Amino acid sequence: MKWFTRHPLRYAEERDGWIFRDNTGLKGDVAVWAKENLEEDKLPISDVSKYLEKVATTREQEQSDYKHHLPVCTHVIQAIGFTQNEIPVVERGGKKLDAKYDNLTGGFMDSEGKEVRGLYAAGIAWPERVTDPEGNVEYAVGLWKFMSYLTRVVKDWKA
Repeated sequence: MKWFTRHPLRYAEERDGWIFRDNTGLKGDVAVWAKENLEEDKLPISDVSKYLEKVATTREQEQSDYKHHLPVCTHVIQAIGFTQNEIPVVERGGKKLDAKYDNLTGGFMDSEGKEVRGLYAAGIAWPERVTDPEGNVEYAVGLWKFMSYLTRVVKDWKA
């Protein structure tokens, strides 16, 4: 297996009443396993190295790395997160509506910044944007966070 990665592993960290990298860092048993087997100083001596080769790359270098490494591969698994599809065409008054999602309310705004009443979304394609106490911005992932977001915003949705 070849593991292409653009950055070092990231771990969630308990802070004073909150979690740094709560949505983007490894946690629990996965974090423990990664620290024991995948870190720079551990992978060469881990049994995992019998099956996994780390290919550290960058956005600028990755195409070249793919051309070099992929020809010997028989399968590819791409695990880079979620990419949202374009939203369907929505019309208001017979004209195309250029709607932008508001990750804080679950609603949409038109091109003039006005609320589009009755148009709302939530889920993996429409996550809540959260800012941690240090000012880092992430998109909240996970069922519990999704349900908390819905509980907070749905009461304000209007037809």
